[in-house]
Parts: sequence; structure tokens; C-alpha cells
Amino acid sequence: MAAAVAGALMTHQAFGQAPPAPAPADPAIRDAFAARTLQRAAMAKMAAHGEEIFGQRCKSCHMPAVEHAPSRAELAAQFPNVIIDALKTGKMQPMAAGLSSDDIDAVAVFVTGQAPDAKFDLAGEAKNSCPAGAKFNPAGPSWNGWSPDKQNSRVATSTTITAANVAKLKVKWAFAYQGGRYGQPSVVGNRVFATSSSGQVYALDKQTGCVAWAYKARGSVRVTVSVGKNPKAASGWAAYFGDMGRNQVAVDANSGKELWVTNIDSGGRGILTGAPSLWGDTLYVPLSSFEEGVAGLAAYECCKQRGAVAALDIATGKIKWKSYAIPTTPAPFKKNAAGTQMYGPAGAAIWSSPTIDPKRGVLYVATGDSYTDVPEDNSDAVEAMDLKTGKIKWSHQMTELDHFLVGCPPQRPGVNCPTPNGPDFDFGSSPILKHLKGRKDILLAGQKSGQVYGLNPDDGSFIWQTRIGKGSALGGVEWGMAADDDNLYVGVADRGMPTLSALRLTDGALIWRHRAPEPAKCSFEGRCGNGYSGPSSIANGVVYGVNQDGHVRAFKAKTGEMIWDYDTAGRTYETVNGVRRQRGGNLDSNGIAFAGGMAFLMAGFNGASGSSGPDNVLLAFSVDGK
Repeated sequence: MAAAVAGALMTHQAFGQAPPAPAPADPAIRDAFAARTLQRAAMAKMAAHGEEIFGQRCKSCHMPAVEHAPSRAELAAQFPNVIIDALKTGKMQPMAAGLSSDDIDAVAVFVTGQAPDAKFDLAGEAKNSCPAGAKFNPAGPSWNGWSPDKQNSRVATSTTITAANVAKLKVKWAFAYQGGRYGQPSVVGNRVFATSSSGQVYALDKQTGCVAWAYKARGSVRVTVSVGKNPKAASGWAAYFGDMGRNQVAVDANSGKELWVTNIDSGGRGILTGAPSLWGDTLYVPLSSFEEGVAGLAAYECCKQRGAVAALDIATGKIKWKSYAIPTTPAPFKKNAAGTQMYGPAGAAIWSSPTIDPKRGVLYVATGDSYTDVPEDNSDAVEAMDLKTGKIKWSHQMTELDHFLVGCPPQRPGVNCPTPNGPDFDFGSSPILKHLKGRKDILLAGQKSGQVYGLNPDDGSFIWQTRIGKGSALGGVEWGMAADDDNLYVGVADRGMPTLSALRLTDGALIWRHRAPEPAKCSFEGRCGNGYSGPSSIANGVVYGVNQDGHVRAFKAKTGEMIWDYDTAGRTYETVNGVRRQRGGNLDSNGIAFAGGMAFLMAGFNGASGSSGPDNVLLAFSVDGK
């Protein structure tokens, strides 16, 4: 988004101030000219109305951007339907309370400079269908779900990409997206499963990128797909994913035919972001939340949403049990300055994929911050839940009193703001369970505070803790880590000190640290950060870090020596689905996945539409591009 887009924003002034051109002599051309003139006038009127609403309801959080809120320029680079969906059914729904559809369309026109019907070209996105009769074959190298193992170590176990040939990696094929906020690619056998904020879920051929099937979800999808056996699927296999409307879905992995859909929560502010974890005949689905964004809504009964895990039967989608991260049901505790009843405790969203521990019969989750002033001890915590019942076996809170809402700066706090507003030290990454050589197991967790913890999985007690960053609402350990048998590899997104570090598993001691170089320029539209926000991945003794500046870098795991650096954003790609000169973009929330002789990475998490098209592309790498 940045200056290039900001300078070209089509505000209502831009719609209305173009000098009139001479009327053409040809009647047909003259009629078309008149129609365009009327359309410009209508757009200018809508934009003026949208600007008024934006100023009343949106400006305080977006100009300048506060906490997690995108900047005005970032909003300008989105597709209109992204803005409309966010206001009607998404995270900005509270801010749009009382607005009509025409009002919301007007905001989208003002923000993006595009007509409200300028939406994702999903038909074009799905071009290049696979040959008829092509079938899903689950056999072969895979990276299934968030991690190849259920302990979320993010170690590739079936790839031929090594330190010796990583420098030869080239793009074999690229697939263009029109929606960011995607899930990490899942690779199972001969298929790559991918999701997008457009709501499209794809199964692509691993070797060519052709589209085997496309499924239109009921809402945006940023969840990583998990694939497993299913007795109700004609192929015997199902792909599992959830959308931002809390709908968990199962489709046949071969055909994309829907098997079942289960809405896992009635709370209007819940969302699904973490990959579901599959174990036996049960799918474990984490529930997150966007209720953090209600600080300025005087009439909103803040807050009632709690993070949770739902255990679903894979054959039917029926919920076996559901366990809230905060066991206490929210109750009235005070009224805000506008007289609206407030509730608590609330929060402890679960953003990431659960970690399975069959030996102890539990799963581990890490939780987000609290939303209210009501004391509780389950936010900013690591918890162990019984696999069969969901009962919380233990919970270890790392940061007390982290009561936080977006839109609570000291100079203009919203009416629902906690007092004081917390530091927003969520856990956004999955815990990692590792077995120490000759010792007991260890559970590893990284927090946005910049702290990393080694815990006893039996009771959550500390084995060690190490600070590797200053931490902040958008810093510290954001979306994930990786661990081999010796070290934990942790990215830090701190502004001013973005690093990728190796910590020894046994005691948390620092083995090596790489500081990300300052980007020479913003090679993509969006915030020009250079933090290691996304999760690391490991393959054959090589650690891969993904950076917000669009670079994926490879390091020798033992020494930290950098042996490969690829800028996904500083170039364009000819895509297999017909989008020419598609650009890459920033890397955030998801890492690189390996299977066989190939690696897969999504670039363009911001989802910008941009002046030359969408900057979102799935890249498939292989040695020498073969």
C-alpha cells in the first residue's frame, strides 16, 4: 500500500474534479461517455458519504493506525468486498452497527476508490484445471497441516532439499491469489491444499499447479488445511479447514465435495485461525476471537467471547466436547460510561494449532490476552486439556493482568477500555513438545513479550525461561517456532531488533543469532517491516526463516551461517492460472513447507490489490526449477 498507492488514492475529489472532455460526435460513443460521466458522479457521491462515515467511525483507529489496525493506505489497497465483508460479517461488524448496506458500500468506495462490485475474480483464479480423471493419491512425501508431526516441531521428514542444493532452488510454478490472509500450504501426496481470504479453498497438482478442485467457503479462510482418512468420503480421505464465521468444514480430498459443516460457536465475535489437529477419529479445532476491536462501541456489552477447543467426530462433524480456555462464564461486573452493562472474564483466544501428546493423553494450547478488568488466570497462558474430555489438567499463566482492547491509546481511550490497557502479550504460536536425549520431555512456548519458555509437560512448571526480544503488541514471538533434537529456532518481530535465534533445548542458552538486515526499500505495498514474524521450518539440518520484508532465508542449524536468501517480493511471476507479472509480497503468519524435492510458500499476506493487480502468490520451488 505505501506511498505509491496513497498518492494515487481515488477519493471523492478524484472522482469529481476531472476536467470534462469534449463530447464525442458519434452517438453511441457519446451515450457511453454520458453513462461513464453519470457513473463517476454517482461514485463521487458515494465516496463523499463514505468519507463522512469513515471520519465518524474509523478514522481514530486508522489515521494514524493504532495497535493491530491497518493504516489508511493499507485499507486503500484492499478489494472492496474485503472492506464490505469485514463491516457486515467480519471483525469490523461492531463498528458498522446501525449502518445500511448502502452506507457500508459507500465506505468501501471511499476507502478503495473502486466500485463496490469490484470483487475477486474467482473464476479467473481457478483457471488451468487439471486433466479429467486426475485423482488424489495420498502416498508420497508430505507436509500435512501446520507441522508434519502432531507435536508441532515443524521439521520436514520427507524432503531431498538439503544444505548442498538449497542455493539451487528456483520457482517451478506459481499460482496467483486475489486474497491474502491465507493459510500455510499443506502438501499430501500429489496435492497441495491452499486457502485464501477470498473464501476459495484449492487442491492443486503438486508438480504442475493445475486446479484439481475449488471449494467456495461460507467466509474467508485463513486456516491451514489438515488432511486425513474419513469413512464418509468416497475417496476415503478428507480435507479439514475452518472459516472466519466459525464453520468447520470437511470435504472429500479427491473431489472437494462437502461432507459436513459444523459451526463450533454461537458467539458473534469468534473466528477460526489455527489449523485443526487430527488424532484418531477426532478433529481438535481451536477457537479464536476478534472481540479485541470493540473499545469505542458505547452500546456494546463488552465482553463475552472466550477462546476454546472443540473436539469433533471426523465422520459426522458432531461436537464430542468443547472446553473453554477460561472456564468461568462471563457475568455482569459493571457498566461503562454510557450505561451499557459490561461482562467478564473474557478473552484467551486460541490463535494456533493444538499440540497433541498421546503419551499423556492431553493436548496443549497457548492463549491470548484478556479483554476486561475481571481477574482470571487463563489468559496469556499455556494449558493442557484432556484429549477425551477437554478438562483442563493444568494452566500456567505467564503475564498477569494483560487486559487489552485495540483502540485504547492513553490520549483517546475508548469507552470499554480496561484500566490500564495491557501490553497485549498474547501467545500466537503453537507449543512444541520435544523429547530431550536421555532426559524427560520438554514443552516449548514463545510469547509476544519476547520471552521463551521451557516447561515440564506434566504440570506446566518452568524448566527454563529466556528473553530474546523486547516484545510488543506486534513484536516478540508472533506466529511460531521450530525445534530439532538440539535447538529451538525462534523468530522475533521486534521493530529495531528483528532476529532469528537458536536456543539450546536443555537450558534455553543462546547458540546463535541472526539479525535481519534493514530493507533497502519497500519492494511490496504494505508495512515495510523486517521482523521474523512467521514460523521457522527445518529440513535436513537447515533452518528457514520467513521475514516481513518478503525474504525467505536459509541457515545452517548448527552454526547459523546463512546459505540462501530469496526475495519473493522483489520480482514478478508468470502464473499457471494466467495472471501475468504477478508480484510477491510480505511473509507473515505462515512458513515454508517441504515435501520430496519441492518447497511451497505463500507470499503477500497483506492481501493488497495494488495498482497492478493482487500481490498474493503461491510459489512452488524445486532444485533448478525442475
